[in-house]
Amino acid sequence: MGWLALGVAYSFAYVLVGWVLSAQPTLLSWFRVVALLIPPLAGAWVIVSRRHTWRGCQWLFWSTIALGLAMSAMGLTGWAADELMMRHATWLAWPSVFALFGSLAPLFALLAQPHRGTREPLAATTAVDIAGLAVVTGFLYSFFVTAPDPSASDSAASVSLLLVAELQQVLVVAGMAAAMFIARRSPWRETYKRLAFGALVGFATLTISNIEMGQIVYRSAFVYDFTWILPFAFVPWAASAAPTSDEEESQAEETAELTRPRPWVIFVAVSLIPFLDYALRRILPNTSLESFRDLSTAVTIISVLPLLVARIAAERAEMQQAGGTMRILNQVIEQARDSILVLTADGRCRHANEAFCRGVGLRMDELVGRPFRSLIADERLSADDIRSLVRAGGTWHGTLTRVRADGSTFPVSATIAALSGKDGDVTHLVSVERDISEDRRFLQQLIHSERLSAVGHLVAGVAHEINNPLQGMMGATELLIAAEQRADVRADLEQIRNDGARAATIVQNLLAFVQRSTIDRSIADLNEIARAVTAARASELRAADATLALQLADDLPMIAANRENIERAVLNLVMNAEGAVASAKRGGTITLRTRQNGQYVALDVIDDGPGVPPELAGRVFEPFFTTKAVGKGTGLGLSVALGIAEAHAGMLVLTPTDHGACFTLTLPVAAMFTDQRSAFTAIA
Repeated sequence: MGWLALGVAYSFAYVLVGWVLSAQPTLLSWFRVVALLIPPLAGAWVIVSRRHTWRGCQWLFWSTIALGLAMSAMGLTGWAADELMMRHATWLAWPSVFALFGSLAPLFALLAQPHRGTREPLAATTAVDIAGLAVVTGFLYSFFVTAPDPSASDSAASVSLLLVAELQQVLVVAGMAAAMFIARRSPWRETYKRLAFGALVGFATLTISNIEMGQIVYRSAFVYDFTWILPFAFVPWAASAAPTSDEEESQAEETAELTRPRPWVIFVAVSLIPFLDYALRRILPNTSLESFRDLSTAVTIISVLPLLVARIAAERAEMQQAGGTMRILNQVIEQARDSILVLTADGRCRHANEAFCRGVGLRMDELVGRPFRSLIADERLSADDIRSLVRAGGTWHGTLTRVRADGSTFPVSATIAALSGKDGDVTHLVSVERDISEDRRFLQQLIHSERLSAVGHLVAGVAHEINNPLQGMMGATELLIAAEQRADVRADLEQIRNDGARAATIVQNLLAFVQRSTIDRSIADLNEIARAVTAARASELRAADATLALQLADDLPMIAANRENIERAVLNLVMNAEGAVASAKRGGTITLRTRQNGQYVALDVIDDGPGVPPELAGRVFEPFFTTKAVGKGTGLGLSVALGIAEAHAGMLVLTPTDHGACFTLTLPVAAMFTDQRSAFTAIA
């Protein structure tokens, strides 16, 4: 309220000084030249001082008003100068064009709609629209500011100008009132309210001045000059307390692209110029000023056409920028590692990026139009189901099974969101997916490792607990056998000893499975180990009707290993192959093949038995897992061999083959193992 009170006090001071200087016309005119400049310039100064607190369309709003204040100051200065030089007081002359512009500037400024946010991308095009309206308005004013004083005999043009001034002030009041209503829930409501009060006061004072001017009793430096003083006090009052751009609470900034204004303002302005020129020449004929009006029309058209070109250029620049953004987004989508699929509302493929096409093995032209149902293997899920879930919850997240072109499937983790139109209906579905096949494989490996670790702890405890009483039983059995003379009893005791030895072997295998490191290592030849194992199992191989084939590589590098442990691992692999060949009941061939693979040597144990079913391939190394009949195997052979391989920094895997089974034992060569052990020792 400080600015408003200052404006009222300034108005009364102006009248008082004017009354004091009424007897000195020259001094009074100079006083008016200075005094009438202060009110509009005060508002402009407040706006300029706060220019850093506004951005975009909000700054355009205040800069338009500040420009209007500057135009008003020019008009008032010209009015006072005319009075000083011509010794008569009338505002119906060329300065009135500037004054009318200044009064109408707040209405032009409303095109910026500051209550909707800064909307910086729209500031340039809105400024062009405001400039176009200003040029056309100036063209209209040129038809009225051509009349003599109201004291002259022909005052039709002057009366028309007075009516135009009244009408535009009514429009300003109505515009501010409408803006105040529209922004009733915005922080800008108070700003519009103060400017609306100022426009209403300006309308009242202007009406009084025009009435007195029509009666030719208007006197300058008196209360009638309130028209040019008091209304300007509302502008600095509103500008000083207006919200800053940082305090903006609306979300219009995010939706400005959806409500981008069309260039209808500038196009209407250009198209109306010929019609306005024709109509005004008929309403306000003045043959003596026809050349002036022709010049005014030409200047207006010349001024508006560049604005039209600028508006089109701005629209084109925005479209190019939007097109550039779309190209960048398209490149991002196409180069994304995640698969992206866009579906229409009826569940048909609309677009897919390169990752999705590569994942399902189809080209883009093959995907377009395909129903969603044909791209997934889930019988329980359809596009309608997903669309209903998305509409209910906004997004859907889950696992889908995609179908490739060759009929194979793979799991994906999908997040599906809906795109809605203005009416709220779903127009498209967007699915962002990631292949989780490797994740599932790693998870299975982790579960397998954790399971082995848990079993290992259990086995270690059980083996040690069994080993102690077993050793005592074996020792007692040996003593009984040595002292027993009866043949039948002695045979029973020997059977107990054999069963105990078998149990001791099982305990030894359990401990070997748990133990992941060996103590004593020496240089060994994997070829010699293979020959020794096959020689030891020669009779059993013949009994199983199995043919043995050795394919040993020449110049195979030596390994640093515990020979006894490696022999046990190879023996377990050979015995596993014997069991597979024996189960076929048709004989078969077992092949031991050695080879070098870089810094590793490998031993393949191959049989042509029934092979390992795919559903059991992931479990063959689990302890106590066996496909043999009860009493025919403990299920520890492959587990123990795996433990020995890992203890030697190697690995044991089931290698896929067309028929039969192939287990590959890989071990590092001696030099490589020594380097690894030195590195581990240094780290420790």
